[in-house]
Amino acid sequence: MNVQTLQTQMKTLKLKTASQELEEVLIKYKKAVTLDWTIDLFQREIDSRAEKTIQARIKKASFPELTSLESFDWDFNSKINRQKIESLATLKFIEQNQIALFLGAPGTGKTHLALALGIKAAKEGYRVLCTSAKRLSQSIMTAKLKNNLDYLFKKILSAQLWIIDDWGVVSMNREVAEEVFDLLDRRKQTSAMILTSNRDINEWGQVFPDPVIANATVDRIFDRAEIILFNGKSFRLKGKIKSPDFDKTKTPVYVTT
Repeated sequence: MNVQTLQTQMKTLKLKTASQELEEVLIKYKKAVTLDWTIDLFQREIDSRAEKTIQARIKKASFPELTSLESFDWDFNSKINRQKIESLATLKFIEQNQIALFLGAPGTGKTHLALALGIKAAKEGYRVLCTSAKRLSQSIMTAKLKNNLDYLFKKILSAQLWIIDDWGVVSMNREVAEEVFDLLDRRKQTSAMILTSNRDINEWGQVFPDPVIANATVDRIFDRAEIILFNGKSFRLKGKIKSPDFDKTKTPVYVTT
């Protein structure tokens, strides 16, 4: 009888008393029975609880869809730096509160891979927040109107990984821009981030109403960032219209640490 295994499972299930008194009960009944069935049963309960916790974490992250690295078609676009993506998939960048920037044309796989990394992180126990730049702006405006901006910020900053999709698609008014800068400034102490954008970096300043806020925010985004360019064909436009490659020549070169 594997009593120690059964006691470990009981502790995992927070059955403290049962764990402490197991041996006494076995002695009392003096039955030479196998505990294999009990261990199997308890393990099923442990696995079920773990899976429910993962699903709850994924739901709380608000992923718009579920993707995976395994389901990504690497052969379709060989220009994507697979080695860098797989390095991010170790999730070490989350522990170091670093940033990954996925830059390139629409449909080249940025969102799929960003979500896949986020889902992998959620499955491995990290708290993840997934949103788009537009939804983030709307959430900030709504929170300000309801006077609960502190609650929103606490929720965002409690996440260990942020995924912000479609950066640069919509412009921000000054109120929102200032709050976004504040969030990004505070992020570096608490969270990692994956940010996707199909807009050229030289145009990012147009998102903000003030050049000072624009420069300061962009500076925070590129702080210790890993930049991955998504050039090549569009998955979504496959068989429809020809999509031009993202203009790599306009992308500044940043040295990461």
